[in-house]
Amino acid sequence: MKLSYSDGDSDNLPLSGAQAGAKFKSVRRVFRIMDLVGRQGEDLTAKQIAHEIGTNLSSCYYLLSILTDEGYIEKLPHRGGYRIGPTISLLSEGSRSDFDSKIEPVVEELAQRTQRQAYSAVLSAGEMEVTQVKAPPNSPPVGVVEGFRGASHALALGKVLLAGMGSKYVEGYIEGHGGLEAFTPRTIVQPALLHTHLNKVRMVGLAIDFEEFAQNLCCVAAPVWSRRAKVEGAIGLSTTARRIHDEGRRLTEMVQWAAEEASAMLKEES
Repeated sequence: MKLSYSDGDSDNLPLSGAQAGAKFKSVRRVFRIMDLVGRQGEDLTAKQIAHEIGTNLSSCYYLLSILTDEGYIEKLPHRGGYRIGPTISLLSEGSRSDFDSKIEPVVEELAQRTQRQAYSAVLSAGEMEVTQVKAPPNSPPVGVVEGFRGASHALALGKVLLAGMGSKYVEGYIEGHGGLEAFTPRTIVQPALLHTHLNKVRMVGLAIDFEEFAQNLCCVAAPVWSRRAKVEGAIGLSTTARRIHDEGRRLTEMVQWAAEEASAMLKEES
């Protein structure tokens, strides 16, 4: 994205220190707007955004107009807020595809070795998105499908991704969703309890959900790390409540193995 602040050829002229500082400040404000919209845009007015990024309303409208014209954000019809636009999905598609292509052999092997459905997932516009589903031959469908988005707090894949973003991000996730939706009686719906739970996920590098998204569905997931020590995505598998009791330890060890293998692949090719 190129932001234009003047007409003609003035962009090619050397900038004074003050001019450069003003441009960099505007660019930082653009990124701040994107962060705000991604976390709580539906509830934010332009006036609130201007206050949050530390600028006047007219300058804020100018930046919002640029982002809207380019498709990075969208104005909600009949409401005062904003949401992430389609351009963000196009920008992240290449990155997600690269992530998936690198770790696909590991996801495939995890499914074959455990005879369970295996998954990879990433965060996309603030929501968990399942990017791959691999299933062993003749296995019945268990879990979520490729392309599924949402329920980050109720699925092991999503828990890994939320934990990797830190507590402030989790607070924004909760606020942006107006609380935590209960999918089953086992879903964690108390914010304090979710924070405690995700702290444990960060410490052990593993997440498990036991019928928190759907009855008789249990999932195990672990983070996939980049060379920059960032959680790039998650890898996991699903099984039934009975199976998790019978072979939970083996399945957990296999998911941890797969996450380590996938992380090594990303670090080798980064």
